[in-house]
Amino acid sequence: MQNRMKDIRFITLPEDRDMGSVTLSKDIPLPIQFPEGSVTDDIDVNSIVAGLIKVVAWDTENKNYEYYKKILLEIQPDVVKELNIAAIAQSKKGDFDFAEELMLAVNHLSDAPESYINLAVLYAQMTVKLHKDGDDTRADMYDDRIIAVLNECKERHEKYAATYSEISAFHMRHGDVETARDYLSRYTELETDKKKKADAQKALDNINKMLSSKDQIMYAYDKMMTGCADEALEIMNKYIAGNEKRWESYFLRGWAKRVLEDFRGAQEDLLESLRIDGKNAEVYNELSICARESGDTELAKSYLQIAVDLDGEDVIYLTNLAFLHLASGEFAESRELLEKARTIDPEDPQLKYLMEEYQKSTGDKIGDIISEEVYSDEELEALKDSRKNNGIPYREI
Repeated sequence: MQNRMKDIRFITLPEDRDMGSVTLSKDIPLPIQFPEGSVTDDIDVNSIVAGLIKVVAWDTENKNYEYYKKILLEIQPDVVKELNIAAIAQSKKGDFDFAEELMLAVNHLSDAPESYINLAVLYAQMTVKLHKDGDDTRADMYDDRIIAVLNECKERHEKYAATYSEISAFHMRHGDVETARDYLSRYTELETDKKKKADAQKALDNINKMLSSKDQIMYAYDKMMTGCADEALEIMNKYIAGNEKRWESYFLRGWAKRVLEDFRGAQEDLLESLRIDGKNAEVYNELSICARESGDTELAKSYLQIAVDLDGEDVIYLTNLAFLHLASGEFAESRELLEKARTIDPEDPQLKYLMEEYQKSTGDKIGDIISEEVYSDEELEALKDSRKNNGIPYREI
């Protein structure tokens, strides 16, 4: 924590200071951020807010902690929303340290269950990056933080379904299939969204199948979920050589090759998977990733469009395609997809980030979701009569 607070100094004000509706007390030192090169005279609202954010994120044992949270929320009432958007943007840029600070501040200010999930997802991204960089010690440290954050969320928000899904995925990545199965079962009990519940039940059935039959395809899937793409590839090579052709086997081998950056080999297997079963949106999504990584953005869009056509209720496919259109400057296409995605899951972090990027790129603000009211002929006639009786003109369009 000490290093995180190195640019913070606590300043005692000579007297109480009014800032709009907020009064800063002269009796409580105020945290001010002084970036390298600045001097003590460089104090403004931004430096005060930045100092408060750092304290809220990192200095939870400070005796004035609740006071700092209170005045931060009073100075900047929308700070939770703004920090959340900024945190997602920073994680997309790969600035994980800054994103962690912002997400911790959001979590400490709001205690919303979503803030725990976002923080756990960030730690998962940091773990992958650190392993890739060869820093396994720090990677393991952040891996421990993932489950600690999720367990805290479970304790504080016992009925929040998404927590159990994330804990299940964590244990699956670590090869503890039985524990993953138990948490996924709990998730299916709590989830109210019919499609998410059905998808989870399908995954639960697959896990149960793997546990009961030791099916090699599910074993390879387990290896993929635990980050062992090389082992999954070996398993599927042997399976395909000695068994009947199944779309799942070629999909898994293609997925493993894509993760191992053999994009040409991945594409060949994924296309073979489609030849066996041509109506699988997940395969088209993987093909889109291969095309994008190979530099063919237009082909990537085409594959994703097919995925969307096959499963237009999957927010991942919708936002992935919206991202590609946005990156290509095709704003109308991007907006149409974003509008559809937010009718499905308006709280999706990737969706929120892309909506912000769309608005920055176009200057066109996306308004609130407009709901459509549908009337029967009888209700429409009654509405006309009511308007007429109340002197309200009615115009048909």
